[in-house]
Amino acid sequence: MNSDPCQASLRMNMHCSEETDQLQYEHYAPRRRATPKPISEWKPLVKPAEPLSSTSAELTRPTLPATQPMRAALPLEVPSFVPSIALPTPHRPPLRRRNLILPLIGIALSCTATLLFALFFGWQLLSGSAHERSALIAAQRATSTPTLTIATFPMPTTPPELLIQPWDGKERFTILLLGLDKRPYERGTAFRTDSIILVSLDPTTRSIGVLSIPRDLYVEIPRNTVVGQSYGFQRINTAYFLGERVQEGYGPLLAMQTVQYNLGIRIHDYIAFDFEAIIAMIDAIGGVEVDVPRPIVDYAYPDLYSNGYDPLFIPAGRQWMNGELALKYARSRHDSSDFDRARRQQQIIAAVRERVLRYEMLPQLLLQASNLWAALSGHVRTGLSLEQWIQLALYAKDIPAENIRYGVLDSRYAQPIVWNGASVLSPNRALIGYLLLEVFGANYNQ
Repeated sequence: MNSDPCQASLRMNMHCSEETDQLQYEHYAPRRRATPKPISEWKPLVKPAEPLSSTSAELTRPTLPATQPMRAALPLEVPSFVPSIALPTPHRPPLRRRNLILPLIGIALSCTATLLFALFFGWQLLSGSAHERSALIAAQRATSTPTLTIATFPMPTTPPELLIQPWDGKERFTILLLGLDKRPYERGTAFRTDSIILVSLDPTTRSIGVLSIPRDLYVEIPRNTVVGQSYGFQRINTAYFLGERVQEGYGPLLAMQTVQYNLGIRIHDYIAFDFEAIIAMIDAIGGVEVDVPRPIVDYAYPDLYSNGYDPLFIPAGRQWMNGELALKYARSRHDSSDFDRARRQQQIIAAVRERVLRYEMLPQLLLQASNLWAALSGHVRTGLSLEQWIQLALYAKDIPAENIRYGVLDSRYAQPIVWNGASVLSPNRALIGYLLLEVFGANYNQ
């Protein structure tokens, strides 16, 4: 029996509407949070997309705290990517007819002079002898014959603010520590920097400054000095990656230039290391003791040897950590923020120094320096020689603990924003100068 076409169409529309409502309900219906399982039942999971590390907020003009004096030496620099306010164009009255008389007279005189010159030149050419005309024509051809030239681009020169100079052994020495986000099974050299730390030694004041820079800081990557390519504004942790893509071995230089260009502090050298280097160095001294201020619970800590999870729990209090646990403590961020993670990384640095000095392990490490250097050669890249490493270690051991200052470029000096769909940190340049002054001292930019 034939059914009514109108009724069939109505049933089809009702069925589609029910499916659409069901899909919308499944998309928008809130999902109940699962109760975490006990630690003994944790299993590796498939790694989902990581959440954004910072929240968005409107970019506002910063103001100095009332207790901190204003300094004229640190002007406010607004990043070029901040949209400016368009001002109304002032109204201009229409041009009157008499204002066009002088330009028309000038054009007419120019055309007349050109015409007279052409007539005079043609008359001289026709009235001269044949020999003179031939010589004149040859001279004209010699000067006007087009030549085929291939465009060449000179190698870009390094501007003074990007020049990386070696240490003279007398003034401040600043080194850039770059922790690479490279897992043991990954190959190549182009990786983003998971941690960025400035360490500056000042022989005149016998002090050391340590400053952690967040990887999401949105800064201008300077034009590279290999092919002259521009990058504009990027996250600061991409500088090493971009440099290695241009030419292997150029990543550290572009990273140093980027930090030096944006912070205004002279950088002399670098140390780039991967995860395995951290584990090996801490295990070489027998581990470290760290005072954990609050428990670390990270269900989504990424596994170092796979794409799954390696759930992490570290109780509060003083904890003894081997190399692997110290790395996890320094890298975990899902239970906190990048700023807290930076402070934990500085804790590990201080714990290593304390461990070496308390048990007088430096002489033993110096005797094994050649073996350690060879073992870490595949996991550490630096412009320093082994002798320079030893000199720096001997210098750092004599610096009192109270002369070591730590700082983090946190939310007080960088504003969380969303730019082109990405969550980044916009540097507050009016206040960063005070942070550098506090951590490194008055002569940090010399």
